[in-house]
Amino acid sequence: MNYINRWKVFESKFNLSDAQMNFLNDCTHGTWKVNPRTALIDIRGSFICDDKNLNDFKGIRFGKITKSFSCDDNYLKTLYGSPREVGESFWCFRNPLISLEEAPSEIVQYFGFQNYYSEYNTKAFFKELERDRPGVAELLLTHHFLTPQVIKQEITKDSYFCYYVSKAWNTEVFKKKQDELIRILSGEDLQKIDALWSIGGYL
Repeated sequence: MNYINRWKVFESKFNLSDAQMNFLNDCTHGTWKVNPRTALIDIRGSFICDDKNLNDFKGIRFGKITKSFSCDDNYLKTLYGSPREVGESFWCFRNPLISLEEAPSEIVQYFGFQNYYSEYNTKAFFKELERDRPGVAELLLTHHFLTPQVIKQEITKDSYFCYYVSKAWNTEVFKKKQDELIRILSGEDLQKIDALWSIGGYL
């Protein structure tokens, strides 16, 4: 149940529109409130706004989500307004993102991300990640959507992608992908990854 009986308080103090409050009520699985200290929306529970034709979060900025946050299957190019903290998982699959700036700074369980590979330049996207959030590209390479086959595909399109693979290569979680990559990548690509990894992933 949402804080319907406090709408007038929210509206007068924080200028939430009817459309914003309807959006919060529609997508909140639990309760929401405006944090009087930060003026951000905190949610006890989950917030699921999948497939809502969203270009943004309707001007709302989220603070702490105790469970999960999901914004899959929208038209988001940035994550501006997304929560600062997520108690469980954060999902933003199938959005035309060009940056992960404003992604949550703390996610307890899982960060599920997928761009539209066929429509957006993965190399340019990873370069943007490295600029905005150093280390995020390395983190993304460990997630399940970047399978060895997808990694090979990206390297085939542009061998520069070896640079990003080298940054994740010797992390504990990425070792699960190493055997398959050794099997399917060319010797030339493997040598390039090894050389880049040995000097710390710098070209």
